Amino acid sequence: MKKHLEALLQGAVDALKERGSITGEIVPDILVERTRDARHGDFASNLALTLAKPARSNPRQLAQRIIDALPDDAAVERVEIAGPGFINFFVRLQSQCQVIEAIHEQGHFFGRSEIGKGQKV
Repeated sequence: MKKHLEALLQGAVDALKERGSITGEIVPDILVERTRDARHGDFASNLALTLAKPARSNPRQLAQRIIDALPDDAAVERVEIAGPGFINFFVRLQSQCQVIEAIHEQGHFFGRSEIGKGQKV
């Protein structure tokens, strides 16, 4: 889910770049983390805080522009701004359970990876 939310945020940043709301030179380091308190949602990102200075924008206003640019997604119930500009995601329960379907479909292959196979470390 983290990667999915990161991709949604990247799409929003790309849309803001296309609109000219932020300059094209800005390369965001998108980080999505679990919230410590469930009242603040399931996941949170500090993207607006990290982009505020290079974008020469107020973090809360930038967070609102990012939220407005987010594509609609069935997995996300709602998105809110918290504190100085954190973006909090509330995920639908059904989408949280999708991993269970993937576990059943992939069986004992679930979680296996071919990354680094055949390479010395």
